Amino acid sequence: MLPSEYTNFFITTATAGGALIGLLFVAISLAPERVVLTSAPIESRIVAGSTFTAIMNAFFISLGALLPHTNIGWFTISFGIIGILNSLNQGRALLIPWPSWQNVLRRMWLTVLSLYIYIYELVCSIQLLLSPTNGTPVSYLALSIVIIYIIALLRAWELLGAQRTGLLAWLNPLYDLNKGDSETSTQQASGEKKDDV
Repeated sequence: MLPSEYTNFFITTATAGGALIGLLFVAISLAPERVVLTSAPIESRIVAGSTFTAIMNAFFISLGALLPHTNIGWFTISFGIIGILNSLNQGRALLIPWPSWQNVLRRMWLTVLSLYIYIYELVCSIQLLLSPTNGTPVSYLALSIVIIYIIALLRAWELLGAQRTGLLAWLNPLYDLNKGDSETSTQQASGEKKDDV
């Protein structure tokens, strides 16, 4: 069912997805109390969940595309729906209680982008179910998988607490948390200097 020119692409994206899922688990296991446990801030838990959903989406669609005599539309529609429901649920969780407009923008831009991509996948899956030999939806689906990996990597980078500057730092949903961490570490460092004196 899959056009032969996309086989190598889906082999590569399935391999990359497997590696990224493993790395995400390692990154989370380093500090689960800061990222995924109920004691972690909601922003961290949402970022971790959406990262996992994005990587899982791209991984299983790519894996499904490699099955012989299988219409990739079935995999895509299933994981597209999971992605849409997950994005809607995470968006709702991030907006309760209603934050300031700056926090709405920080928290929601990647969620809205993810929602758009998952809806786009759903459209491609319907086209593939109606016309399995049509290569155009496969090319659009391949592009959406690349964008999903970009989103997942951005979110994973945020989870690691990497310091960024400029607009991307301000748009980070963990901006306020990271700002608080840097202020705490600065206060601790100044306290240690006072103790040394």
